Order: sequence, then C-alpha cells, then structure tokens
Amino acid sequence: MPRVIQGEAVLETGRLRLEPLRVEHARELFPLYQDARIYRFIPQDPPVSLEVLEARCRVLEGRASRDGREVWLNWAVRLKETMRLAGRLEATVREDATAGIAYELSPLFWGAGYATEGCTRLLDLLFGAYAVDEVDALVDTRNESSIRLLERLGFTRTGRRDRADFFKGSFSDEYSYRLLVTDPRPAPSGPA
Repeated sequence: MPRVIQGEAVLETGRLRLEPLRVEHARELFPLYQDARIYRFIPQDPPVSLEVLEARCRVLEGRASRDGREVWLNWAVRLKETMRLAGRLEATVREDATAGIAYELSPLFWGAGYATEGCTRLLDLLFGAYAVDEVDALVDTRNESSIRLLERLGFTRTGRRDRADFFKGSFSDEYSYRLLVTDPRPAPSGPA
C-alpha cells in the first residue's frame, strides 16, 4: 500500500506556495468556487455552502482513502506575491505506482501560467518522492485549455471515451492522457 510522503509539506515554486489542504482553506476557497465557469466541463457544481466545502476538505485532510489503497494529496494554491488563494491541485497515488492528477483554479487566475507551474512542481514530487512510473489525467474533449495544459506538461493522449459521463443535461466525451517517468518533459518556462 502506498504511504503518505511529504503530505504535510509546503511545496514552493517561483510564484506559488502549495499548502497542504486544510479545513481552514475552505473559507478562502468558497467564494472562488462559486464561479460556474470552473464546473463547465466537470460533473460537480459549486459547493452549496461553506459547511459542505469544509466537510469535503476535512475528508481530504486525511491524505488517504479509508482502505489505505490510495494516497490523496491536495494543496491549496497560494500566490506568493499577494498571498491570495487561486485554487487547488490534487494527486491520487495508487498502489500500482501510478497517480492521477486534477486541478481547479479560479477563472480570476486563468491564463497566467499558474496551473502549469503548480502541476510541474506536483509532477516533480510524484516522480521523485513517490517514485511513480506513470501519471494520468482525464479531460472533457471540449476543455481546450485543460488539453493544452496537459500537452504543455508533456502528457500524451492515449484514448478517447465517448459518452463517458452524463451531467448538466448532456453527455460528456473525455480524453485520457498519460505521462511516463521516462517521457521527456518540457523545461519550465517562466518562473519556477
């Protein structure tokens, strides 16, 4: 079974401070997570109350699934310059030496390279401290920004699943992406 490594460590990049997600972050994240644009391509909706978001953060604070077969790593993304929260990064480390990643940033911070910077640091942790062989991600085929992000990070598209999910009144198709530890990764562009 995987074990939590650096689960409480603050990770840093040139512009970001990635803080292990805590219940206390919910108060700052809640207003950011009310923007419906975040949920256009995912089945979730904005949290209905601060209490609901706090409950979710409380579960994620445990850093592992109940059965211990997955490590759940979640960070609140804070901008060093202003100390404002911009969103959240997550990784799920599995017993087979693979991991999945996801990210939710407020539209207020889209297009500034924060997701690329934060995910690059996250990938370094997964391939380094966690010694995973492969990281995967799923993305709605309509989510062009997320597709570009994954490809910028060096991920390769490995498949397409039509009608993968049904939410907000329609079916969603999704691409699967994969990055192997042996794959070349682009050099960081900008602050790192």
